[in-house]
Amino acid sequence: MTRENVERAHQVIDAVEHRDLATLISLTDPEVEWRSAFVVGGGGGVYRGHDGMREYVNDMNDAWDIVRLDVDHEIGVRDVVVFVGRIHYRGKASGVEAESESGYMLKFRDGRVLRFRPFQDPEDALEAVGLRE
Repeated sequence: MTRENVERAHQVIDAVEHRDLATLISLTDPEVEWRSAFVVGGGGGVYRGHDGMREYVNDMNDAWDIVRLDVDHEIGVRDVVVFVGRIHYRGKASGVEAESESGYMLKFRDGRVLRFRPFQDPEDALEAVGLRE
């Protein structure tokens, strides 16, 4: 199951980049809790359920021209996948383009993302799953 979750996690990242709501809905649990470091909607950056995923994609479309997530390292253990890499983004209103290090933790239930959490410091993603002290 771990390898399948890693593959699904890559599909999730691809769907985020392309703002593919249908794919995000199919890959997320109906009770998903999705946190965003860059999109802050009415819930303070926390989106819940499939309605929350719709809001997340709308908020992304409003804020960003470009969002690309590059994965340099991946770790899959049971129902958790951690990605470490970089995020590239360009603001829609400002036109400012930037890149920063990032980490992502995805927790799966029955093959679908139940929790998604980004980290601006990749080491924090490892710490969140007990892989760093």
